Amino acid sequence: MKVVLTSHRVENLPFIKEEFEKANIIILEEPKNDLLYDAIEGKLEIDEYVRRLDTPFPIYTKKLIEMLRNLKGKEILQIEPYLEEVEKLRTFNSGDERVREMERKVNMTYIDYAESFLKSDFDEIVEKVLRFAQADAERTVMRDRMRADAIEPVDSQVIEAGLMHRKLAEFLDAEVVSIPEMIAEKIRTEYLESPGNMLTQAFINGEECDFNLLAARSLVFVTLLEKKEIVPDFEGDFPHFIHEQKLARFVNRLDYEKCRKVFTKFWTHK
Repeated sequence: MKVVLTSHRVENLPFIKEEFEKANIIILEEPKNDLLYDAIEGKLEIDEYVRRLDTPFPIYTKKLIEMLRNLKGKEILQIEPYLEEVEKLRTFNSGDERVREMERKVNMTYIDYAESFLKSDFDEIVEKVLRFAQADAERTVMRDRMRADAIEPVDSQVIEAGLMHRKLAEFLDAEVVSIPEMIAEKIRTEYLESPGNMLTQAFINGEECDFNLLAARSLVFVTLLEKKEIVPDFEGDFPHFIHEQKLARFVNRLDYEKCRKVFTKFWTHK
């Protein structure tokens, strides 16, 4: 059994496909949605599926469905109970109270974070980054625990998961496959996690670190990060990975005061 850590990047799909082909059971990181099977079986046009899903990653989603259509003899499951409960809360205003309280907590810290930008006070924004990261870490562990409880571990099973969900593999006692690390190995470079991921993982694992510095670097990283989907120009092209790694290396050279200067300069000229 494997947990494949990945993100919604088109460039990741060849590596994901390689892992999916090795398994008999594929578990996707998404709430149950019958439209998925209609799209895979060709009963629903892929473009229509993407439109109905209203995903922020339409290109990735389209290519993922195209890939799943070509995988024969696989059992494909959608298991993400936390997100299913979130959907119930949004649609029916009913669901797991633990999830309701967690979403309220995370959303409040995010609102505080977003509103702190109005003051442009760097120290205050960093403080809000820390509070949000801590709340998000708690939510991540809850998601992983709920998902692990919902998955029946069997051999020849591969589980899709976001980069932050290493606890899921720990709960399931599963092998971890990291797509970014595979890309780094392929192009012979060292993989650096983003400061935001490092910060959240530190909260998840109870690790000691310079929290303020990581939060400051994370703030600069997110501010400069390309948000749009980038499609590779050719096989072996990894535009998101290269961009994010260059950005990680840049922010890793910044101390707290330099983070302040870069952030202030960006917002002054925005």
